[in-house]
Formats: sequence, C-alpha cells, structure tokens
Amino acid sequence: MSYQIYSHTLPSATLGTQRILKAHHFGEQGARPKVYLQAGLHADEWPGFLVLNSLIKLLKDADEKGLIQGEIIIVPVANPIGLAQNFHGYIPGRFAFSDGGGNFNRNWPQLGEKVKKRLKGEVSADGQENVSLVRSIMAQELAALPENTELQGMKKTLLALSMDADEVLDLHCSGEASMHAYVAQEFEEHFKPLLALLGAKVGLSELETGAASFDETNVSVWRTLKSDYAHLIPWGCRSLTVELRGENDISDEYATQDAQALFAYLVLRNVIAGDAPVIDDSAVVYYPLDAMDLVKAPSAGIVCYRKNIGGTVEAGEVIGEVVDLMDDDVDASRYPLVARADGVFFARVQRRLVVRGESIAKIAGREHLAFREIGNLFED
Repeated sequence: MSYQIYSHTLPSATLGTQRILKAHHFGEQGARPKVYLQAGLHADEWPGFLVLNSLIKLLKDADEKGLIQGEIIIVPVANPIGLAQNFHGYIPGRFAFSDGGGNFNRNWPQLGEKVKKRLKGEVSADGQENVSLVRSIMAQELAALPENTELQGMKKTLLALSMDADEVLDLHCSGEASMHAYVAQEFEEHFKPLLALLGAKVGLSELETGAASFDETNVSVWRTLKSDYAHLIPWGCRSLTVELRGENDISDEYATQDAQALFAYLVLRNVIAGDAPVIDDSAVVYYPLDAMDLVKAPSAGIVCYRKNIGGTVEAGEVIGEVVDLMDDDVDASRYPLVARADGVFFARVQRRLVVRGESIAKIAGREHLAFREIGNLFED
C-alpha cells in the first residue's frame, strides 16, 4: 500500500491556536501522471468535502489492489482559516479577515517571470527535460515564498503540493447552479471528457481573467513560458475549477456519483489502472467567459425568478423580478431582471434578499459582451 496522510501545520496566527492542512497521498512520490485535487478553498462551498471523502474511499480500495500507477494528492479541506469564520452558525468563508482581506481564491503568488528569468539560456531541444527543469526551478521559488502569516503559509503549502502536478482539479460550487466548470481555453478539449463524466453541460472558457486564482496560478508559469518557448516547453500542468452544482446540493448520492466520475477520469488519464470509460461528450458546450452575463439586481429587495436553472434564455427576456419592499406603490414595486445574452441560465445566488447592483444570476452566452472587461472577468 502507498496510501499516506501528511499533516501540514500553518503558522500560528494568534496565541494558543494552530491550524493544519491534511493531504492524502496515493502512489509513489514522483510517479506520473500526478493529479492534485482540493475542496473548500472558498470555505462556504461544501459539496466538494463529501465528494473527496467518497473519492478517498475509492482510492484506498484501488491502492489495496495495487492499481495506482501515478501519484494522487487530495486535500479535502483546503481552507481551515475560512472555516473558522463561524458567526452564530453562519460561515461566510469567502474572504479573508487578515492579510488585507480579499477573496481566498484571488491574487495568488505569480512565479512566471521569476522562473522565466532563471530559465534563460537553459532551455534545450528536449521538451520533457525542460519540463523537469521548470519544475525544479518552481520548487525553489515556492520554497522562497514568505510564510510570515497564517494565510501566506496556507497558500504556500497548497501551491507546494500542487504546482508540479500534471493536472489540478479545484472543487467549488455556486449558490444555486447546474454542474459547470471554468476551463482555460488551451485545455477545452483535454477536460471535455471530465465535464462529460460529471454531467456538466456548461463550460466557461477563459484565457486571462485577471483574478490570479488558484487554478490559474498552477498554469501561470507554463503560460508565461509558452509566450517565448512555444513547443520547446510542453504544458507541465493543466488545471480547472469545477463548480459542483449549488451550496445545498450535498448528499451521499451526489457525492458517490461525482466521486465515481472523478475516479473514472483518473482511469482515463492512466493514473489508475483499469478499462478506460466510454465517454459521450457531445452535450458539453463551452461558452466564452467574456460572453457570460452577470445579471445585476436593479433594486434592493426580494428576488423572484421566472426561469429555472439550466433553462435557455434570449437577450431581452425577463428571467425574474426584484420586489422593492420600500416602494410606496406596491403595484409598481417589481423591477425586472433582464437577460443581456442568448444562452443558458446556469447559476444564481441562493439568498433571496438582494442588494442593489450586486450580481445575482449568470447566463452563459456565445457572443462577447461589450460591458465585460477582459482581464477583470471575475468581479468578486
């Protein structure tokens, strides 16, 4: 058996406290392909916890049978800092309260230019040799990252576990949503089988969002190097963010189903020995992220939706209304939510009391929307 659990202690933020990250390792260290999976980086998004718990059970059985061919690392609880934000039973978990605040899945350390500078003059005609060299330099740059705070320590640890992986799968969820994923344009075809196995019909195709999110950071070095070295340096990592439906879509049935899909994908990628699954990915459609309409609340109040998640919409169609409870005229207190794109209504906030101007629904469209700013495609 190769199964091991390692505990990584984060820097102590306050007197008498200590938090840890637990990483479940399968396969021999250094074996390829290596796949890294984590859940709960946004600590208010919990479906991935149970999914990875179920996947670990499947992997333990596969390990006992000697079927693990590559290396797998799973961090089922990626953000103990956010989980500690418990206020009278409510866990906000999305934004840090320290280190200047900010979204836990934004502004991760970018190492591309540092690696590029150190790599200069060392690139050979051997692609795999170059990949190994880049990974070695990345490891040195990661080791030099500061860990003066608890949050810095958490980010450094998660990147040290993931950045040399061939594939990185970051599990999230939305408020209320159908299964979907955010995928780099370069990896659309590569991850199409995974989306099909998970039953996702919507993929949001992205290039540069400007967010420096966890999944983007894991490929950012390779993307930076590709601009200069093209075919001389193959992609050393491919990553994506999977949105496991909505916040309350948590059950043993969903967890088992999704874990089995992830397991089948690991077989497909030869990380686990077995017969490759037969996949029909014809239902998977990619939509440009800059064509995604973020429907904003035209008023504060209670939102009432007319369209269901997964339904198709047309530009100009009213998908719901916000009722302004402070209007004097109750007969004129409803303000329409108007779609600005033809596409699929795939996600919305779970909360029904909304704030004026906030993004409360998402529509995946096909055509670029002029008001969507390239480089700033995530507004939260």
